[in-house]
Amino acid sequence: MATMTAMQKIGVAVLVGSSVGGLAGTVWSIYSTFSALAAVENAGIGSIGGLLGNAILFTVAGLVGSTIGLLLIILGRSKVDPVERTR
Repeated sequence: MATMTAMQKIGVAVLVGSSVGGLAGTVWSIYSTFSALAAVENAGIGSIGGLLGNAILFTVAGLVGSTIGLLLIILGRSKVDPVERTR
């Protein structure tokens, strides 16, 4: 198995961290949205719009971070010694 470069290790950390963080933030925002809906009798988009916006932002942040992590992994692969790849 080939060794990982420092760039690949950072990429894995960013990929995993942003995926978990984005998912956790999305779930928390959706939970907050449902809690706000339960607390209001006449719920409208005004009472939950900001919370749904937060969920979307967390999702986008997770996707962007994951993409950056994946790019670091791919770019780090090109830095591996070709002799190491054949092992």
